[in-house]
Amino acid sequence: MILLGVTGSIAAYKAVEILRLLIKAREDVHVIMTPAAVKFVGPLTFQAISGHPVFSDTLDPKAYQMAHLALVEKATAVLIAPATADILSQLARGGASDLVSASVLAVPRASSGKSEVPIFVAPAMHKAMWLHPATQANVKTLKRFGYRFIGPEKGPLGRAGDKGIGRMSEPAVIVQHVLRAR
Repeated sequence: MILLGVTGSIAAYKAVEILRLLIKAREDVHVIMTPAAVKFVGPLTFQAISGHPVFSDTLDPKAYQMAHLALVEKATAVLIAPATADILSQLARGGASDLVSASVLAVPRASSGKSEVPIFVAPAMHKAMWLHPATQANVKTLKRFGYRFIGPEKGPLGRAGDKGIGRMSEPAVIVQHVLRAR
């Protein structure tokens, strides 16, 4: 089972295509979202495609025991797409203030600290945010933790007219990386 974490970026619409491609590849995918992600794409869209409930609140009574513990225990891979600067910061410092960061923090690890399942991160943010020294330090920390980065790429960004590094990789590219590594 693949756990897809969606965070609050305009690129969240691409997560729908990622989900569709994973389902087409016969993968069982469960989706969790940050509260900010819900403002970009509704959970019902992901639920309709995945066939599973979608959770975005760590304190949802229906999801409390399941989402950030049980789902990660069943996961054979975790994919965060899009991954915002905020989620990278939270993950680098071990934060757990939303369902996505809490779930990733709860991924089973060996005594060495290495994750027992691959964790993929597909960044999406403005070029200034991606190039900021704090973001780059967080990326280095997460790579040291064993997180696998897919992108970002250069190209048009979320704000009309902006171009540069920070564009989330295309859904097919992200799905290829995830499927190849499993």
